[in-house]
Amino acid sequence: MAQGKMRGLERDGYISYLGVPYASAKENGRYKKAGIAPTWTGIRESRDPYCTPRSEVEDCLQLDVHLPKVGKSLPILVWVKGSSGDYHPGKLVQEGIIVVIVRHRLGAVGFMCSQEDQIPGNAGVKDLVLALRWVRDNIVAFKGNPHRVVVAGQSFGAAMVETLTLSSMARGLYHGIILQGGTVLAPWAFNYDANDKTDYMKITMNGTQSLLKSAIPDVVSNSEDLDVPYYPFGICKEKAFKNEETLLSEAPFNSFIKGKFTSVPTIIGYNSNEAYVFVSMLKQIKAVKKMARDVMFLLPMELQLTNEREMHPLSKQLMDAYFKDNMSISSLLEYHRDVYFMCHIHRSAIFHATTGPVYYYQFSHSGRVGVEIESGVEKTGAAHSDELGYLFPNDVVDFDGDDATVHQHLTKLWTNFVKNLNPNSEHNGYQWSPLDPYEPRLLDIQTEPRMIDFPHHRHAEMWDEIYEKYFFRRH
Repeated sequence: MAQGKMRGLERDGYISYLGVPYASAKENGRYKKAGIAPTWTGIRESRDPYCTPRSEVEDCLQLDVHLPKVGKSLPILVWVKGSSGDYHPGKLVQEGIIVVIVRHRLGAVGFMCSQEDQIPGNAGVKDLVLALRWVRDNIVAFKGNPHRVVVAGQSFGAAMVETLTLSSMARGLYHGIILQGGTVLAPWAFNYDANDKTDYMKITMNGTQSLLKSAIPDVVSNSEDLDVPYYPFGICKEKAFKNEETLLSEAPFNSFIKGKFTSVPTIIGYNSNEAYVFVSMLKQIKAVKKMARDVMFLLPMELQLTNEREMHPLSKQLMDAYFKDNMSISSLLEYHRDVYFMCHIHRSAIFHATTGPVYYYQFSHSGRVGVEIESGVEKTGAAHSDELGYLFPNDVVDFDGDDATVHQHLTKLWTNFVKNLNPNSEHNGYQWSPLDPYEPRLLDIQTEPRMIDFPHHRHAEMWDEIYEKYFFRRH
């Protein structure tokens, strides 16, 4: 590496280089695009810095490189954390790929956005771009092929990855993407009112200069007081500034409609029971009883409906679609899966499929890993993030039975895609066909993966119409 020498850690069949700095924010400030990576003398030891929304910025501008002990010119999977979770890439690396796990600025420090050049916005995604530039310039030293880079993420991490396709900053740095359970089109990922939230932070922290200089834990504590339904801060449309690269100058929906996005081979999908992750919260607020009295409390807040002439017909439409014959926690979970995940992911899949190969999936397996079963609520299918336990299992996990089968399927499909930009193999025993936007089908991933018709077509069309009428047109 041009930065200096580094000592890796021996693993079972692979080597890990932990805590490699790919940028530095010391010169440009904590909210702006970071600067060039630091250099060092001597041998830098591998270390595993912990990056959370409260962490110092330099601890987040680091990545880990995991590579097989043998091989050369290896394809690369760049995994975007999107949160402060832990990932164990050993099983993926053993399939003959390099896995790079990128930390980046999180929360307010990573995603506060304003009309002032000190806080231009999207610092966390700009970190990802800098990490990809680091991969381009340095991965050969780790036996990697900079011309075969696939970028992947889950939930908010998926939204960050998809944002790359909308930005000229990242052009040419990657060759395929994997979007799991998230999209930048989801209202919880993209902030249309980002400047208002930053203005609130300035007021409560006594002005911009105080906000710039305050300790990061104090900034995070203040952001937690924001009364918002989703993440306090997300990806935003930026104002152009002279000394700052602009990542995103237009709202994602508008860019997709105009065809202003980079087309690359794509895997995209959702889990069959995404909203099971909300069961505890829905039980706590007694959502079924509330719904029986007034279904309008379920209307997504981002639609900003205040006119009863709009609210009542929409409420009736949703009641007929989800609750007419089944007012229960299971119908609530179906509703929440669709409105927060599936409908936005489906719309994104269709956009990408108009210009390039898209491999669309539904992950349906419910096994021993993932979100735990809530008392009194049956878990049918896979909850949000359940697939991560099969992609990044702890090294001590020993799968058996159906769990082992699903782990093998998922690992092979994902690593085939990293190697060939196509998940199929003659050894799969099944064919994953690219998505036809006019007759959508997907791969249902479970113990015996199979192609099926997209199972939520009617609800996806309904939500497309609702969001286009009440949300996207107003922004």
